[in-house]
Amino acid sequence: MNDLNSYIWLQKIFDNINFDNLPHGIIINGPRGIGKRILANAISSQLLLNKKTLTLDIELFNSNNHPDYFVLNKEKILLRHITYRKAKKRDEWDEELGERNVNEFLSTTPSVAINKVVLILNAHTMDKEPQNALLKSLEEPSPNTFIIITSDRPKALYQTIYSRCQVITIPSLTNSEIDEWLASKGISDFKATDFPSYASPLNIINDIKSNEHNEFKDFINILNNFFANKLNQTSLIKNLNNLNIDLITKLNYLIEFLKIILKSKITSEQLSGIYKIFNNAEFNNLKISNLIEEINNLRIDFYKVPQINETHIMNYLLSELKNSIKI
Repeated sequence: MNDLNSYIWLQKIFDNINFDNLPHGIIINGPRGIGKRILANAISSQLLLNKKTLTLDIELFNSNNHPDYFVLNKEKILLRHITYRKAKKRDEWDEELGERNVNEFLSTTPSVAINKVVLILNAHTMDKEPQNALLKSLEEPSPNTFIIITSDRPKALYQTIYSRCQVITIPSLTNSEIDEWLASKGISDFKATDFPSYASPLNIINDIKSNEHNEFKDFINILNNFFANKLNQTSLIKNLNNLNIDLITKLNYLIEFLKIILKSKITSEQLSGIYKIFNNAEFNNLKISNLIEEINNLRIDFYKVPQINETHIMNYLLSELKNSIKI
């Protein structure tokens, strides 16, 4: 179990939760890497106090063997995870959980704790069937049971599910808040601006630990050399390929770069660090906005047709960039 004291933005939310009047369902919304599971674990631990001792059975909780705690952590939440149907074939059972499912788990009384708690991660991946099955449990909750749901995307579930749950939204942190948190972790060599604006605190920490912290910064520096005419387009693509990042990441980085320089021009805000070279850049705002939209469409097309030629796409986009932005 993670200590909330290390995550001040989560601690503030936790301190405002009224456990004396908590609804049966709780939805935690927020971007990936903001700490949704950490907050969910903290809420769960408060609900799973032992009937006799009124304390948490920490060893059971941390070992994922607590009889009254069911964590559903799948990349895609399917119907059989929420409600088991006897008509289903055995080979369609969950490899880890077998016939065990959310609704069945909630139908029995707590074993050692005051309550039973189900934690459903990645709930945004549920389609209609599992949502309908989950809704039944939310509409007719068993006594002393709670369902905690985490989602990377707001409004990903039925409105009827939201209406039966308390929704907790974890907002993104500002750059200064991220910098302050990194400093509290003893990290002073990196700042939030070294990463894409969509990078959450835990993503940043993971990138640093996995030695991937310079990817975005290196990407922008390569673009800098391109716009400063230190690299031709062929060399630019070669250097980008040497970063060992996939096409989607490159498109994400391009969108991030364009949004930053566009915002700077619209708000007359001076850029610093790796973006400083673009303070005097000349470009048409509408053209850059259209280019952002075009790259977004390319990302969608990629998921539909993954055999898209990456070199062709990058050549086209970089040509458009060079023609649109003048240093």
